[in-house]
Amino acid sequence: MAVAVARAGGSKVDWALETAQSRVTASLRGGLEQTLYQVVDPPSGVDGHEFSILRISGVGIPPQPSVDSLVFHIAAMQRKEGDWPNYGMVRPPLEDGGFSHTAKGIRVLQLNLLPGRKAEFEERIARAADWLKKASPRSTEDRTMQLPGIRWAGQKPPEDRVKQLIALQRPNGGWGQTGNLASDAYATGEALYALHETGMAATHPVYSLGVDFLLRTQKGDGSWLVKTRAASFQPYFESGFPHGHDQWISQSGTAWAAIALSYATRKGSSAAVTQASARAQP
Repeated sequence: MAVAVARAGGSKVDWALETAQSRVTASLRGGLEQTLYQVVDPPSGVDGHEFSILRISGVGIPPQPSVDSLVFHIAAMQRKEGDWPNYGMVRPPLEDGGFSHTAKGIRVLQLNLLPGRKAEFEERIARAADWLKKASPRSTEDRTMQLPGIRWAGQKPPEDRVKQLIALQRPNGGWGQTGNLASDAYATGEALYALHETGMAATHPVYSLGVDFLLRTQKGDGSWLVKTRAASFQPYFESGFPHGHDQWISQSGTAWAAIALSYATRKGSSAAVTQASARAQP
């Protein structure tokens, strides 16, 4: 997702590599086709399947059986209440609750309105948006997924919810994953992403302050360090991303930060990064 947004903003990326890796994702998921059609939830859970679809859609891979089986499965896992709950282990912030899964579920169905199920999918999207509007967010992850989810459903996010997210911005320009945790790139990048999806310009003072925070906290290798708070359940191994035991969530945080900065470098918004960069100098 970060590579696709960066490319759209004019940044130089290895698009051939990204496309090839996305095709591998589609192929691997395709191996689960019959399991998915039988609505047997395979490892990684519905959120993992949602992220797979968002990646595949991001590079424009056309409809194919492997993608259709993922969409079928995701739709089938929606509850009658409209949400997609956390079916697996609770591992915050990525797998922390229904807001994120439900927002991504809306996006998946919106991007894959199967012709024979268009009316059904539209009803599912409306039901999911209604759940998001009524549910009470607790964490920053909840709030940042609630807003774009409603927006993706073609509705206007409640103004009070937007103001509540803005109010959580710290004096240092960042957001924390919860009220008791320090500001970090994951929460800040995701918050800026959500505000962008609601229509906030990158030149807005709130967005500019967030950019300020990201520029100050970026490491020399280009990454951001985000401390993990999820329970470990498998032996540690190196993925190649920096920050040791914190590398998985740091990779996600770096992606959100890159997305937020990419929006700020687009035509008409580049001044926001230039000004923030000057403020961020020691």
